[in-house]
Amino acid sequence: MKRMHIGYRTRFAALLAQLHARRAEQGVQWLLDRAEQLRRQGMPKPQALAIIHDRLYAVVQKFRTMTVKTPLTNSGPTITESEPVRFVCDSGLGGLARWLRAAGYEAFWEPDISDDMLLTKTRRLNAVLLTTDSMLLERRLLRDGIIKSLWLPPTLAVEAQLALVFSELELTLRPARCMSCGGVLQQVDKHAVQDRIPPKTWRWKDEFFLCTRCNKLFWHGTHWERITKRLNKLAAPGARTDVHSSQT
Repeated sequence: MKRMHIGYRTRFAALLAQLHARRAEQGVQWLLDRAEQLRRQGMPKPQALAIIHDRLYAVVQKFRTMTVKTPLTNSGPTITESEPVRFVCDSGLGGLARWLRAAGYEAFWEPDISDDMLLTKTRRLNAVLLTTDSMLLERRLLRDGIIKSLWLPPTLAVEAQLALVFSELELTLRPARCMSCGGVLQQVDKHAVQDRIPPKTWRWKDEFFLCTRCNKLFWHGTHWERITKRLNKLAAPGARTDVHSSQT
C-alpha cells in the first residue's frame, strides 16, 4: 500500500501542476485525505485513491480544453515531434506494450527484467518509461528527469492504460507494428508467401505484411478490424481513462 501511496502522491502533484495550483503540497495532502475519508466509509483504499485520481484527471482534461495543450508527464522533458517516440514497459505492462505496438509505437517489454536493467535500457534507447511501480519514481534518474517517465495507476485496465498514455503524451495513431515484437511491418507480394497463407484467406485477401524483425505474417482480418476499432476509440480525445480492472 505504501508503494501505491507514493505513486498517487507523485501523480497528484503532477496533475495539480498542470492546474497551476499555488499550494500544490497542500492540495496533494487534501486529495490523499479525501481518499482516506472514503476508506473510512468502507471503500478499499486502492479504489478510493483511483476515484480521487479520476475526478482530478477529469478536471485537468477540462482545463486543458480551455488552454494551450501541454503534454502531461511525471518528470523529464516533454516529447517533441522531431524525436522518435519509443517506450519501455515494466514487467507488469506486457499487455500495454502489445497495444502500443498495434498503435504504431516501439514498445519494449521483458517479463523478468530487473529495475536496474529497466532503467539502463530506457536511458540507452532514449525512451519513455511506463511503470506502475511507484518506488521507481524515487530513483534519481526519474526524480531528476534524466529519464522521461509516466506512472500509471496499477488498478487501470489495459485499454484505459493505453488511453491514458495517448492523452498524457498527446500521441496519434501510426501504422501498426508487429504486436509480438514491435518490428516494422512491410507489405509483401502474396505469391512470395503463398505457402504460409490459409487457402480461404488466399482467396479473399490481397494485402499481406511481414514483420522485418521476427518474420511473422499478418493480414487484415476480422480480428484486426476489431483491434483497429478499439484503437480509434481509445486514441480519440476524451477517451475514458477511468476503467479499472476487476482487482480494484
